[in-house]
Amino acid sequence: ACRPGFYKASSGNVKCSKCPPHSYTHQEGSVHCGCEKNYFRAEEDPASMACSRPPSAPRNVISAINETSVILDWIWPADSGGRKDVIFNVVCKRCWPGPRQCEPCRGSAHTNYTFEIEAQNAVSSQAPTIRHYAAVTITTNQAGESVIPIVKGIVHITNKSVNYSHSCCSEPL
Repeated sequence: ACRPGFYKASSGNVKCSKCPPHSYTHQEGSVHCGCEKNYFRAEEDPASMACSRPPSAPRNVISAINETSVILDWIWPADSGGRKDVIFNVVCKRCWPGPRQCEPCRGSAHTNYTFEIEAQNAVSSQAPTIRHYAAVTITTNQAGESVIPIVKGIVHITNKSVNYSHSCCSEPL
């Protein structure tokens, strides 16, 4: 049997393996190692893979706006959580001044939009209370009507930065 801190995923004449980073076992004869607090394995991750965590928030978000589009740029998160499968979830919200009252962007007029850019990886769903996101609020021309019936976006990823192009509507923002 394998001693604590080691595991053997299958029976037979196979050597015991040391627990991968951010995992442990305190029992003899373990067939896998459990993850440390706030570390996880995705369903498809093998027992030999290190446990990982959700990525940190994107950095240095900037926005540019024209009559039909919002372009958001940000820098890759400082910490990928130990994974390479980082994706970005961009959420558009309509917000009112005063106490933080926001709702998802829909098809009615408004001039303040908040975009939350959340970095996610394959284990983010296992830590739903841990959300790492950056937010940017955009104020559009109040003289014109602002309508966002459907949020559509394209994310372009380069080595260290990300560009999200958001096109929205037939009417100006």
